[in-house]
Amino acid sequence: MKPTCAAALASFLLITLTGAAIAADSTAPKPIVVSDKVTVKATVEAIDHTNRVVSLKGPKGNIVELSVDESVKRFDNLKVGDTVTAAYYESVAFDIKKPGTPMGVDKITTQTGKFTGEKPGGGVTDTTVSTVTIMAIDPSVPAVTIKTSDGAIQNVRVMHPEYLKDIKVGDVVVVTKKKALMISAE
Repeated sequence: MKPTCAAALASFLLITLTGAAIAADSTAPKPIVVSDKVTVKATVEAIDHTNRVVSLKGPKGNIVELSVDESVKRFDNLKVGDTVTAAYYESVAFDIKKPGTPMGVDKITTQTGKFTGEKPGGGVTDTTVSTVTIMAIDPSVPAVTIKTSDGAIQNVRVMHPEYLKDIKVGDVVVVTKKKALMISAE
């Protein structure tokens, strides 16, 4: 498994362990979803049309440079001083299965789209589905050892050790993470 996937999977598992108590209390275990959305307005400070890079100044004065994909057709309509709204949404759903549940194949899907109208705007979504098996639990650290669908073994620290009591060795955890970024000029 690639290092970036391993780090993402580790964060998924931490959230999974946090919500395990909720799953244990329900009569029919259902996937648990944790989500968050952040919206930020920024001002266009500079535009490099040749390299398709825009510099945005955030509400705290920080400046971020973003590369703009060729799929954004109205990039040339963007002007210095325009206000841009960026909304970032992330959700993680996890489902704890019984030991012996077959491991699924990890998959990542990406979708992009453009907004209609005069000003540039669009969005991108990524969905990642990963499956791990709990191999060992060490409440003294606290940590768990997981085995990924490709056979990699990893140790993951647990942020909320009180939830370790709801996870058992052999449990299979299916984690679905969705991320979306939508940017539009006003």
